Parts: sequence; C-alpha cells; structure tokens
Amino acid sequence: MDEIHSSALDTPRYFQEQMEQMRKEREEIYHDRNPVVKACKALHNYVLSFERELDEEHEVGVRLVSFGNEVSFHVQQIGFSKPNIVTFYGVNSEGERLQLIQHVSQLSFLLMAVKKFAEKPCRIGFIWD
Repeated sequence: MDEIHSSALDTPRYFQEQMEQMRKEREEIYHDRNPVVKACKALHNYVLSFERELDEEHEVGVRLVSFGNEVSFHVQQIGFSKPNIVTFYGVNSEGERLQLIQHVSQLSFLLMAVKKFAEKPCRIGFIWD
C-alpha cells in the first residue's frame, strides 16, 4: 500500500519533469530558428575571421555610416535580445563608453582594424544569453 501511495505522489513530479523537458526542447528549437540568433552566429564567424588577420597592435573597430555622420568605435562585446535586437558595446576614440542597439534587419556596418587602446588588444566577446 505504501508503494502505491508513494508512486502516486511521484506522478505529478514526473509530469513536471516531462513538461520542463518539453519546454527546454521548444526553447532550443526556437533559439536555433530565431533570426537574431542566426545573425549573431554569422557576426561571430565574421568577427573571428577578421580578428585572426589582425596583428597585436590592432583590434576590431566598427564604422557606422547610417547616422548621417560617420561613427567609429572599438567593439568589446556583441550580444542580442530575442527576438530581434543586436547590441554592440564598446568605446569611441576618446575612450567614452557606448552601446549601439539595432534591430536585426538594420545591421549594416564596416569591420575595421583600429589601433589598440591598451597594452594587449581587446578581442570581442559574445554574449549568448
């Protein structure tokens, strides 16, 4: 009798575990199909390829031309917010911090080699969650 009672108490936990597993699987599928995730994976590959060609005196910079004026900055991190926002973190040539927030459909910038600020060049970090 105790075994039956114990088993009945575990049934909701089993269903909760199954529901949690299904939620995680749905999230993984959504994550892989999300346009901003795909864009960030592509950006990651482009940046890594670009960084491999840099010497120890340079780091990755970005030049934007869509603001009417030319804006250039040293990129330190790139992240995203689902479902459609990509965020660039960095500093301008005066060392002022900045954050650029763009819709994934508006991504348009030029990767460029810029002189490093510090003794060691900054390599871009990607924020995946």
